[in-house]
Amino acid sequence: MRILNLNARQYHLLTQVALWLLAIIVVSGAAVRLSGSGLGCSDWPNCEPGLLVPAADFHAWVEFGNRLVTGLVSIAVVLAVLGSLRRVPTSASLTRWSLGLVVGVAAQIALGAITVLTHLSPPIVMGHFLLSMVLIWNAVVLEEIARPQRTVSKKLSLHKTLRFHAHAVGLGAAVVIVTGTVVTAAGPHGGDEHVARLDFSFPDVARIHGSAVVLLLVLVISLFLRTRHTEADLFRGRATIVLITTLGQAAIGYTQYFTQLPVLLVGCHIAGATLLWMATIRLVLASGRHQVKVV
Repeated sequence: MRILNLNARQYHLLTQVALWLLAIIVVSGAAVRLSGSGLGCSDWPNCEPGLLVPAADFHAWVEFGNRLVTGLVSIAVVLAVLGSLRRVPTSASLTRWSLGLVVGVAAQIALGAITVLTHLSPPIVMGHFLLSMVLIWNAVVLEEIARPQRTVSKKLSLHKTLRFHAHAVGLGAAVVIVTGTVVTAAGPHGGDEHVARLDFSFPDVARIHGSAVVLLLVLVISLFLRTRHTEADLFRGRATIVLITTLGQAAIGYTQYFTQLPVLLVGCHIAGATLLWMATIRLVLASGRHQVKVV
């Protein structure tokens, strides 16, 4: 029966697979919308009434391909739960966080069905993306606490203001993501040319989103400058990653706005938003890293 058990390293690898599959499905979902394939399948769970697999149609296969990725994600999160029960030593916190993924993916599947049945209603699409970000947060925390103990950084007490600063960056990133979904819902890429968009002025919501990005940049740059001389190597390294990711996202965002939102750049911006969110969560966790280790 020992073959059914997982050591800490093996389980950590399993959580990494689940995390990256969740990140991939964000990008594949964006590909559905950006390619105008949001209604490529008009029914759910069948692609068409009485037809599970789509016919030879590009948009249908793009949408159906995203559903297949959802299946892979579902398998990964179920394995994460089962793996937490077979990990040696076991950990109740790992089981709880892995169960959170199962609940989240189930909610995503239900919301995905509602998205199709409501013909890509912008608020539902926004909720679909934001729920994905919640799932990414859950998966990052699970992967972090599943790290083998030998990789845990030494216990260093960060100054309280640094911890507050890191949490402010996390809050700023959340605001950027939420305002970004509003921009998307008011923009031209709705997933189908006949889908209604939010009745907001696109330039106005874009300016609000841009202002949130500028505020985040100020928070990140100032945090990076404050961490240059800290002994907490893990925290400093993650602050550097957040800085690089934020600068890259800002560059892509402003470029896409002034080039009339080309599909490829919009896709890169969504992928970058996912990476930025992951990096920011890791930064916040690093601010209290010694408090989340698994024995």
